[in-house]
Order: sequence, then structure tokens, then C-alpha cells
Amino acid sequence: MLILGLDFETTGLDATENRVIEIGAVVWDTDRRRPVQLFSELIKPEPHIQLPPEITEVTGITQEDIDRFGEDGVAAFSRLQDLVSQCDYVVAHNVSFDRSFYENELMRCGFVADPSKPWIDTLYDLPFSNRVSSRKLTHVAADYGVFNPYSHRALFDVITMLQLLSQFDFDEVLVRQKSPNVEVVSHVTYDEREEAKKMGFRWDAGRRIWVKSMKACDANPGVFPFDISVHELN
Repeated sequence: MLILGLDFETTGLDATENRVIEIGAVVWDTDRRRPVQLFSELIKPEPHIQLPPEITEVTGITQEDIDRFGEDGVAAFSRLQDLVSQCDYVVAHNVSFDRSFYENELMRCGFVADPSKPWIDTLYDLPFSNRVSSRKLTHVAADYGVFNPYSHRALFDVITMLQLLSQFDFDEVLVRQKSPNVEVVSHVTYDEREEAKKMGFRWDAGRRIWVKSMKACDANPGVFPFDISVHELN
């Protein structure tokens, strides 16, 4: 099976306000566990959009890089759409981020995303062991012996993600991909809060609850030493 690993570097976190500055995409053969086609482009947004210094600090990409090597977004996203059409799944680490930028950039280019194309999210769809303390890509990949030499450069992040994916049975990943994403609320007292923290729950100060996002197939009440409630995410 062919899948497309995808990652974007952007000018910020809001897909409606910020822009993609780098595309990294890899057509990956799940049977051979090897890349088939690599695609990497710096993207030059409109002239009035300048690269924030904090993005340069994170990615190492400079405004000079964009000005000198950045490609036209329409041409780049047209090529990306062609790659997406040839693959059975799109794969990203934190799909909600990359998919929102993908769809917004396509609209700006006059294209339309295929709503029927399924996405795999390596943040949730991989059956990580309990020893994983962080699901940040660089950290969880290192836990499985995969090291990223250039974190926050799109192509390197994609290759790291796909090498991580290849540590698992792909059929099991597809089963998990079909399981809904849910929010689990832990019903703990103040004195019990450390138990929730140890199991990956975070404190939502606005709602004053301990919550954790996960797959429905993992939200088994018997796994937790406290009462929980489960709510499906849209």
C-alpha cells in the first residue's frame, strides 16, 4: 500500500491567519517500508507576509531562505495534490494541525481537498507502549530508536514519522485509525490529582477538570484507578 507522509512548517499556529512556508511529503510503501518519492519545497507567501523571528528560531528557516529559494504556492500545492491522489492514506503527526493548513492553502490556491481521503494520525493511531512519556514526535521517535537530525524541517519530520510508523503492524494501525477520537475526563479529588497526571491527563483550567485525548478503543474504564467519563470528539 502507498501512503503519503505529510508535514508543514508554518508562520504560526492558526491556519486561517498563518501560512505554510515549507512542505515535506513522502510517498511510502508500507509493504517494503521504504520511501518511493520525496517532495520538499520552501514556499514563498505574498510579499507582505514576513517570517516571524520565533519561527526562524524553531525551524532554522530564514526570510532570506524563503526569498531566495521559495516556490510559488499554487505550483507546489498542485504537485502535492497529485501525490495525495496517488496514495491510499495521508499520514501526519497531529492531523488537526496539518490538515487544517492543507485545506486552507488549497482554498487559497483555488483547489479543493478530497473529503473522502482518510488520514492516519501518528499522535493517536499508533499503539504506543506505556513507557512513552511524551508524544512529541522527536521524543516518541527516540523512544523507539528513531532519531531526527533536523527537527522542525518538514521533510526530516516526515521521514522520522514514517520510520516510527514502520515499528508497528500497519493492519493494527488501520484498526486504530477507524476508532473515534474521544476526550476522557478523570473524576479525581484534589489529593488524587497526581494519579491523573501520571497517566497523561492535563488540567483544563477553564473547565476545571483533568482531561486526556485518546482513541475510543483505549478508553477502557478498567485501565484507570479512578472513575472516568468519555466524550466523543468531533
